[in-house]
Amino acid sequence: MELNNHHCIGQGKIIHKRTKDTENFFQYNAPYLCLNLNQTQKIHPLISLNRFNFFSIFYKQHGYRDKNKNLKNFTQDVADKYNIIFERVSFISIPSTLGYSFNPISFYLFLNDKNELVAILYEVKNTHGDQVHYLSLGDFSNKKFKKNMYVSPFIEMDCYYKISVKLKNASNFFCSINQFDNKNKQIFFASISLELKRISFLNVFNFFILNIFGSLKAIILIHFQALKLFIKKSKLFKYSHRIKDNLYLD
Repeated sequence: MELNNHHCIGQGKIIHKRTKDTENFFQYNAPYLCLNLNQTQKIHPLISLNRFNFFSIFYKQHGYRDKNKNLKNFTQDVADKYNIIFERVSFISIPSTLGYSFNPISFYLFLNDKNELVAILYEVKNTHGDQVHYLSLGDFSNKKFKKNMYVSPFIEMDCYYKISVKLKNASNFFCSINQFDNKNKQIFFASISLELKRISFLNVFNFFILNIFGSLKAIILIHFQALKLFIKKSKLFKYSHRIKDNLYLD
């Protein structure tokens, strides 16, 4: 599987489908950046790393979540610890728009000198500000991870994920997440389908106009769906404890 090695933008189509006691389905679009972390000196006048802009990626929101520690060093530390041989890392994430973002999942794609995928680091957040990382080495289809962080008040902690990533071509990224309870019954499905375009001044400006309220719309939709589940009397699971930035290997 290969991926475009340029900085890119794309409109991601996100699907959420609940299949547990109360069925629910919704989908929305969200803006994504795909950045080559080896080439971050100059991205685009409207896109910045670690400073305010139309679109921004802030170090305090990713990786070590330290404004003084960049993402390239973070990924190199992960690679050194888990013996990942790579040439570059592509970082796929919803950017902050005018300083605001809600970003449930980001992806660090480790690629070798042949532009082939060798590892994926999934960075998962919840609305409480917690963050965990799941690392997948080698095969990227139906990788199983135990749920290690509270995400939704309507899904229990005692369950697991199966995550798959497909790169249909150098510009198309797809990820699916299936969640199962401790009896191996599927309880939730989510997917992200993303078509990437190389960054240019005009398409970034148009992208900003289309997505100026993208993150705000996403957080409103998620809480609206939670309200619907509450009205339908779905079983509630209380938030237990904060999770620091843990990393789990597949």
